[in-house]
Amino acid sequence: MDKARGKICPVLALLLLVFGGATGLKSLKITVPERVRVGDSALLTCSYDLENVQLYVIKWYLDEAEFYRYVPKKDPPHAIFPVRGIRVNVSSSNTQDVTLVGVTRNHTGRYSCEVTEDGPTYDTKVQEAYVLVVDVPETEPRIVVDREHLPAGETLRANCTSGASHPAPNITWTLNGAPLNNMTMRFKVRTKTLPKAFDDRKSTFSTLNLETAGMFQDGRIRLRCFAEITPVYKASASKEITEEGPYLASITGDASPHSRPVFYFSDTSGSGRAESMSLWPCGLALNVVLGLLVGASSTR
Repeated sequence: MDKARGKICPVLALLLLVFGGATGLKSLKITVPERVRVGDSALLTCSYDLENVQLYVIKWYLDEAEFYRYVPKKDPPHAIFPVRGIRVNVSSSNTQDVTLVGVTRNHTGRYSCEVTEDGPTYDTKVQEAYVLVVDVPETEPRIVVDREHLPAGETLRANCTSGASHPAPNITWTLNGAPLNNMTMRFKVRTKTLPKAFDDRKSTFSTLNLETAGMFQDGRIRLRCFAEITPVYKASASKEITEEGPYLASITGDASPHSRPVFYFSDTSGSGRAESMSLWPCGLALNVVLGLLVGASSTR
């Protein structure tokens, strides 16, 4: 009988340990910013439920190297270890949070929190998450168009270049305040990254070809490009394109090319378009006078 009791007691003890452990450490979750700017602070949080058990220790790691520890039963409870120059704000760090200040790109990596409950079980759980430290552009994006005055229906060609950063920004376009829509617009966008000399930062270069038929509003197209690294950086540049007036043609009523001379005015580049509308009154007067002279000579 005593031997039977001896076998049952360990079984009962194991059952009590298993089911009793249900009241210990659970629901461990790590919360970190996915991206943070160089020089900013970063709050890392490790939430958990100990129920009726006390915390023994919480440890924080960057790529398996411990940089911070909090032990409630010690005085002081904080311990900081030198890892990649990480700086911890101790006054803002506790049993769940650790605050990093003045982060650098060297602090990009996988962060993990390890939580251990107090004895007798000392149950331990770990969660991890990745943090990317972003080196944002130092300059604003720049937009360039081939022509700022354009007849409706012709193709608008533009490009947008971001400042250099790590990672390279994403560039998007808007037209008259709305995103480009391939259901209502005919356009083509090409994008590439441009490496910067002497370091690993890159800028983004995007080109846009857009058919302008039906795109002018009140004689204008308002074009804007955005350079963005979500959620830590967003900047934009804009350009306004005005609709060019119609070509100047004959201003006499006679359509016959042999009846009287007609003068056209165009720009010196030879494009055949009237770039300077200031010549229009002179052309009108000259054609009217010549028309009168030709008409008078024909009646003699």
